[in-house]
Amino acid sequence: MTHDDPNVIQPGRDPTTFTGAAISPGVGMGPAWLVVDLLKSAPDPVAIARDQIAGEWSRILTSFEQTRRELEDSALRIEEQFDATLAGIFRAHGMMLDGILSSGEIQRELESRVGAEAAARRVFRRLHERFMRFKGPTLQQRADDVADLGRRVLRHLRGVDGSSLEHIPAGNVLVVGRLLPSDVVPLSRRGVAAIVVGALAAGAHAALLAREKRIPVVAGPPEIVHRIRNQEELLVDGSRGTIVLSPDAETRRTFQARREAFDRAEVCRRGACREPAFTLDRELVTVEANLGAHDDVELAIDNGADGIGLFRIEQVYLARALPPSEDELFEELRALTAPLRGRPVTIRLLDVGGDKPMPFLPLPAEPNPSLGRRGVRLLLEYPQLVRTQLAALFRLAQEQDVRILVPMVTLEEDIREMRVLFDATRETFPGAKRPPFGAMIETPAAALGVATIARHVDFLSVGTNDLAQYTLAAGRDDPAVSHYYDDTHATVLRLLAIAITDAPGVPIALCGELAGREETMPQLLRLGFRSLSMAPGLIPGAKDLIRSVRLGERRAKPAVADDRGQ
Repeated sequence: MTHDDPNVIQPGRDPTTFTGAAISPGVGMGPAWLVVDLLKSAPDPVAIARDQIAGEWSRILTSFEQTRRELEDSALRIEEQFDATLAGIFRAHGMMLDGILSSGEIQRELESRVGAEAAARRVFRRLHERFMRFKGPTLQQRADDVADLGRRVLRHLRGVDGSSLEHIPAGNVLVVGRLLPSDVVPLSRRGVAAIVVGALAAGAHAALLAREKRIPVVAGPPEIVHRIRNQEELLVDGSRGTIVLSPDAETRRTFQARREAFDRAEVCRRGACREPAFTLDRELVTVEANLGAHDDVELAIDNGADGIGLFRIEQVYLARALPPSEDELFEELRALTAPLRGRPVTIRLLDVGGDKPMPFLPLPAEPNPSLGRRGVRLLLEYPQLVRTQLAALFRLAQEQDVRILVPMVTLEEDIREMRVLFDATRETFPGAKRPPFGAMIETPAAALGVATIARHVDFLSVGTNDLAQYTLAAGRDDPAVSHYYDDTHATVLRLLAIAITDAPGVPIALCGELAGREETMPQLLRLGFRSLSMAPGLIPGAKDLIRSVRLGERRAKPAVADDRGQ
């Protein structure tokens, strides 16, 4: 992708308002920064002489290597700042890139006497169209991946160094047909005013990153990208899902007042975020943060996190030929959690498999990775990997307020077998504090069978992102089924009610995007949830909302048990 010529400012026109999907809250205004799809813009190919083919092939090799480095850089940046599992997507794209280069299709195009740019565009277009013919969302997602790789290669062939999105002038509104997680990483609220995207699912990783960075985003309607002119003034309300093109003076004044009100409310929320959150009838609700191992723990604390409700350790394992030893894992986690200064931290055991590969676990390809060997299923196949983690966490629990969480539990036998390993590890630490042991409820089967799972644990944590997509059979990253994915759907809320009702006396936390969703938080609190865990940037707003809720007669669930002596 590249940007339209910023010196070409289109003539004004009458104000027009569009309504799309509200993806990330906030209010932004500024000139449109249009991004052109290099894969679709196709000038007539220039014929080359036969003695130029070698030089054009050299350009192809250089552009692929630049793209490969760019993907690895994106993986490292996302790994450090956000989610290690998400970084794996970009490493998988690197393998796809290698496959395209080795297929021989680009060489054949060069032999037909077209230049490097035309040859690459033809091949990537052809692959994109091939995948788009399939109806399944997985293969259509592959089509998007191919298109993104093609745009990256073409950008390097044109000599554009780095993503054009890194160079958006401050205060501009990004207008783009498709938004990737790697596109969001270099952006900041101080730079880009807002984002208008042709299509984006609310649960997509790019959407989650935008909300974490507090960048207003509106998706669609689909034709919006083609209706906006370069450098045209836009007003974007990510809370209401509205976009105003070429506003008049009165609309601009009204919008400016709305933006100032939003900013004032944000300042007020952040001022009170470090205080405990009590409802109007004085029920305490703990609000914790979701973090990756290399995320900024201080950022969570600054946003008022009462603790860490989900601490992902996959980043510790990435880029290792061998998994860390017990001592290595203990030392690294000790350093990473030190800034918490006594706040509780729930550390999830390694959650890999499926779409989350690890270099030291060469797993065969599965026909449906999301329904295959992942989470606890894979851990039970490698008990020594589990023992190492448990031993390191037992040691850490002698210094920190640590809770241990088992990922992707589906059946009672999953957690029963893990409990055997947990108890065996405990016996190797006689007299030591025992950290609470919990299970993550992320599938309909686990929610419906929570009573049997609860027999083996000290606490439960409901992972709403996966629970919603497994319940509704709709991937949260797939725009084609975004109208199906809805973590506030009545069926999902019904499963939450069952989970909290069928495990009385067992503390239960709510973890995921839904935990910070303003429109459903009062209902979740009235169901009985008293512990919420979410992205750090959502915590101030969540605490502010909790203080406005009156619960009535619904009893509270107990806090996470801290009886370490059993």
